[in-house]
Amino acid sequence: MRWIRGCALAAVSILALIVAACSQPAVPLTGTIADAYTGKPVVATLTIGDLQVTTDANGVYQIDRWSARDVIKVVASGYEPIEINLSTLPNLERPSPPAVTLEPVQVRPNTLSGVITDLYTGMPVAGALVQASETISATTDAEGRYVLTGVPETFRVTITADGYAPVVSDVARTTLFDAAIRPDTLRGAVTDGYTGRPIAGASVALGDLRATTDSNGQYVLRGVPEKGTMTISARGYARLDQPVERVTTLDVALRPDTLSGTLIDAQSRQPIRNATIIATLNLQSSDVAMTRIDNSSDGSFTLEGIPEQGYLQVLAPGYRKAVIELRPGSVPATIELEPFYSKALYVTAAVASRWNLLMKYFDIIDATELNAIVIDIKSDLRDDLGLVYYDSQVPIVRELGTFKPYMDLRAILNEARRRGIYTIARVHMFSHDNVLAEAKPEWAAKDRTTGGIFYDYPAPSIRYAWLDPWNENVWDYNIQLSVEAALLGFDEIQYDYIRFPSLEFSPTDKDRLLLSREGTPEERWANITEVLKRSHRAINGAGAFFSVDVFGYTAFGPSRLLGQNLSMMAEYTDYISPMIYPSHFNPGEFGFDNPAKYPYEVIQKSMSAAFKQVEGKRALLRPWLQDFTLIWVPKELLVEYTPAEVRAQIRAVEEFDASAGWILYDSTNVYHVEALKPAE
Repeated sequence: MRWIRGCALAAVSILALIVAACSQPAVPLTGTIADAYTGKPVVATLTIGDLQVTTDANGVYQIDRWSARDVIKVVASGYEPIEINLSTLPNLERPSPPAVTLEPVQVRPNTLSGVITDLYTGMPVAGALVQASETISATTDAEGRYVLTGVPETFRVTITADGYAPVVSDVARTTLFDAAIRPDTLRGAVTDGYTGRPIAGASVALGDLRATTDSNGQYVLRGVPEKGTMTISARGYARLDQPVERVTTLDVALRPDTLSGTLIDAQSRQPIRNATIIATLNLQSSDVAMTRIDNSSDGSFTLEGIPEQGYLQVLAPGYRKAVIELRPGSVPATIELEPFYSKALYVTAAVASRWNLLMKYFDIIDATELNAIVIDIKSDLRDDLGLVYYDSQVPIVRELGTFKPYMDLRAILNEARRRGIYTIARVHMFSHDNVLAEAKPEWAAKDRTTGGIFYDYPAPSIRYAWLDPWNENVWDYNIQLSVEAALLGFDEIQYDYIRFPSLEFSPTDKDRLLLSREGTPEERWANITEVLKRSHRAINGAGAFFSVDVFGYTAFGPSRLLGQNLSMMAEYTDYISPMIYPSHFNPGEFGFDNPAKYPYEVIQKSMSAAFKQVEGKRALLRPWLQDFTLIWVPKELLVEYTPAEVRAQIRAVEEFDASAGWILYDSTNVYHVEALKPAE
């Protein structure tokens, strides 16, 4: 019994020792929790077994109950959770009072937040998708804010939003990331600048981006750069190049630049078949837009590329030119043209250079049925044959010095305009221009016998140089001169000597003549036609009609020698003027012993023959008529031309329905005024 009591007392003693030991103060475990990126303290919860401890504002924690074998779990909002395995740390088996302090623990943030705004406006972008990976993403709210959770230390952020260029950015060791995203969508409406109506089918381009407007004129371009130039075009409208920079909406109004209409005869109300329609910025400039109608059945036309301001000019053979100012609502849908039947006389440049003398011819025109005048702009005198008789500003003319300011063309044309006189500038092309041939002998036809310039010698004291019809420098020289004359105000430009040499003055002419190439008849016809094609385009484009003079014999068929083919020439001229002087035809022709005695019949037959070649073509016939007595014929063939012969020719032309007028010719400019009817 004593033994049992002794054992009990021993057990109690041991328990007392244990209790005594446990009641001793424990050594607390302390430390700090900090942000791995900033080093700032973090409020975190530490869990060890069933014990939880929260760090204070300084990130400091203290754990009173712990063992060296414990694992501490650290959790903080917005941070990657971590565990602290105490068994891996040294010196924790026998902790020394008053406390054990661990090394500071850093926790890594695992969230990314920020605000997404519009680069242009600074306003928040709602609905933007912010992605760190396929599984980590967020969508911005109404204030443009987002939060990504579970992000690693370094990663790539991709931001996408409808209407914006995507943003990709590498992010490392941060919790905040704001971004301004650039809008890359441009939308708007395209309307008619005059009516305000939407334009469907307009093409909108910005760099390589393309869009087409819908039925409401709306367009959308996606992927646009921050700045660039947008080009908007639509059929019937002037193209617009619009700079754009930092915009998302752009409405544009296009100016109509296409004009459609119908041309009719103001008297008969019938449609006009042939015409050139041009638009110019002013009345002293060439066209910025041109179209032509040929053999039109309804007189309709469409002119594209018209300017915002300027003039519409209509040139139809057989009609006065129509000039209409271009402004909204000013151009009628139907344009009425007044028929014009020209009745002209001709004066040399020498006459035109003397104001008082020229005014006498203007007075004759005022007093009679005449309504037009042909004026040489190059001299027809032997001493300065081909010299330009006014102060030309054409560069090549000034360079060569082939002009003298003898005529005041502006004053002449102003006076003619005041009187209502139609003016025609006559231009010598390949002959009767000794001045140009001698200034540029390399442009001239050559004489095989002398090696120099080829001249015609109609008489011992007369020589006419020939320029090479194949030489395009000669073409350009005369085209530039003609355009200048048109812009100065001539109503019409007329080419003379638009042919190859006739080789009619000497048996040696054929052997002497050397051109840069011989050419077949077909090639010669094509060459002359090409000259006319270029000239017609340029001269009509300058607001003037274009006509050509041709040998009288070409009325009866193409000339293989001269290169004149009326059927081909009529496509690129407004008027063709055959020089059908009755005295120039040979005895026996037309069945007459002396055609000079039959002026009416010769003109009538010539007009009829010429018309067969030009029928259905553009050009109208307007012949030169003889108002002189040809004295260089045998006495028995000499026929003095009086007012009766002149009038007979006029009557023959006017009785021919397809004629567009007539021109009286006398080299000395002395006319039978008595042959003319008085002015109405």
